[in-house]
Amino acid sequence: MYDFYFGKKSEIDNKKRDWLLFIKRMLPRWCNSIPDSEYEAISEILSSHCNKDKPVLVETGCGASTIAMLNYALENDGVLFTWDTNSLKASHIRSVCMETLGRHYSTKNLWNHWKFIGYSSCCPYAGLSILKELNHVVDFCFLDSEHTLQVLAKEVAALAVVLKEKSIVAIDDANYNYRTFNEAYINMTRAKLGLKKINDFGSENLCSSFADEVFKQLNSLDLKCKKIENNFASNVTKDIFFDYFKGDRKSMNKIGMEKMEELTNRFEAWKILK
Repeated sequence: MYDFYFGKKSEIDNKKRDWLLFIKRMLPRWCNSIPDSEYEAISEILSSHCNKDKPVLVETGCGASTIAMLNYALENDGVLFTWDTNSLKASHIRSVCMETLGRHYSTKNLWNHWKFIGYSSCCPYAGLSILKELNHVVDFCFLDSEHTLQVLAKEVAALAVVLKEKSIVAIDDANYNYRTFNEAYINMTRAKLGLKKINDFGSENLCSSFADEVFKQLNSLDLKCKKIENNFASNVTKDIFFDYFKGDRKSMNKIGMEKMEELTNRFEAWKILK
C-alpha cells in the first residue's frame, strides 16, 4: 500500500521534505495525530540542531513523529527508541517505514535503527530508565504520551540523567494543563458510553501549561535550557491537516481536546545549555 514510486534516490534526497510529507499524508487518521506543521518542525529541529554522529533519539507515543525521527536516525547511523503501549500502532508504522524508509535506505536494517518498547514509559524496569542501563546519552526526545503532567514529569525526570549539553527536549500538547487526569479524553470516553460529562475535576487537577512546567522542571534539575525558535507557530495556522480532518477536529475542539484557540502553543522545544 505504501510502496509508491516517488523518484530515484537522488531525487528523494533533493526533495526530502516533500517525500516525508508524502509518507505522512498517506497515514490513516488513527496513527496520524500530529499536524503536518509539527511533523515538519520536528524534522527541521533535528536537521538544524541535533547531533549528526550516531544520534540517540527517544519518543513516547508512536505515530507520524516516528517516521520523521527514524528517517533522521537512518540518515545519520543513529537509533530511535519508541515507547507506546499500543503495539498494533507500532506494527502498522513499522510496515509503513519498511515500504518507504526501508526502500530508500536499502543497505540499512531498520531493526538496528528502531527499538520499539511496548510498555509504559514510566516503568522503572522497562521504561525510559533503561536508557541509562544501556549506557545511552540522548540527543533528542519528543514526549507525546498520556498528556498529563503526572506522566510528563516522570518522563522528564527519567530522561534527565541521560541528557547532555546540546540535547533537545520537545513536547506535544504543550498548551495542555492537566495535572493528573486528562479531562478532555476522559469526557470523550464517557460520552461514547452514554455517561454524563464530569464538569468539575477539582482545581487541583489544573497546573500551568506543560510548556511552563517542563521548562521549570528542567531548570530545577540543573538542566539549564533555552527555547528553540521554530516555524511551527507560523505554519500551523495554515496547515491543511486541519481542513482534511475538519469533522474530527471540530468535535475534538468542542470537548476541549484540540484547544484550537491555543493551537500556536501546542509544540515546544528546548536545547540543554549545560
